Amino acid sequence: MAKQFRAREGDVTAVDTKTALTTVGSDTAPGALFVPQGKTHITAVIVSAIQNMAAATGYSGFIRLEGPGMVNGPETIVVGAGGNNVATGGNGVKEAKRIPINLPVTEANEIQVFGEMCGTDIGGMGFVVGLEFSDAAGDGASEHRTITLEGDVTATDTRTSLDSQGSISAPSKLVPAGYTKIDKIIVAGASDGLANGKASLLLRIGGNAVLGGEQVIPISTVGRIAVQAGSDSAPQIAQPMVFENVDIAVSPSDTISVWAEQAGDDTGTCYVAATLVFAK
Repeated sequence: MAKQFRAREGDVTAVDTKTALTTVGSDTAPGALFVPQGKTHITAVIVSAIQNMAAATGYSGFIRLEGPGMVNGPETIVVGAGGNNVATGGNGVKEAKRIPINLPVTEANEIQVFGEMCGTDIGGMGFVVGLEFSDAAGDGASEHRTITLEGDVTATDTRTSLDSQGSISAPSKLVPAGYTKIDKIIVAGASDGLANGKASLLLRIGGNAVLGGEQVIPISTVGRIAVQAGSDSAPQIAQPMVFENVDIAVSPSDTISVWAEQAGDDTGTCYVAATLVFAK
């Protein structure tokens, strides 16, 4: 399977705003990103996104892939979450992560890459996105479709519905027609750490579309204790987690529901984003 790689990067400075990623470092005007000749699928995305830690709050983030090169229309993928309980200091790194996915594309057509910061305005985020193009289907050879949902969890031990998708306030929750299972789940969750304590973050997937009843999946744990006066607290920087081969049976064209929950102590507001990847 011959592959080719393309990348885009950029800054996202407004919350819930679709922001085009149009540069590649020293290439400040690389032009449109076209599907390479002979390539039929995106078989992975390589992603990283991090906050500049300029505000005492939290966020979740995802990317959008749009344009005539995407055979099935726009797709969205979670890239992380994070939080800061001070706006006076912070330092971190988040390595790029390869996420296998199988999205059909049309050769020689354009793909537009966007980044979105959700939750609250963390100050700014830097995004980098790599697309792995292949001349054959990968990842089990089943084409994928995605639904991405995000939201803020503001109370402990409270089921919170994830109903938004950044700049899209009411995204569709219908399982794509012809798709019969959730193949993988990409999820990230973090807290702003504005209250002392520790908690677990949970993802709940249910609704009429889930044939086996509600599914409950751990996301992460978060914790915070106030630092000594005059000191700065470390930020939370959460990588996207990819749960492969979950094989949750769903009913095509039916409605799916997704909730997040902070269990334990109230550590402040938690920010959760989840991508459900559907296969046939």
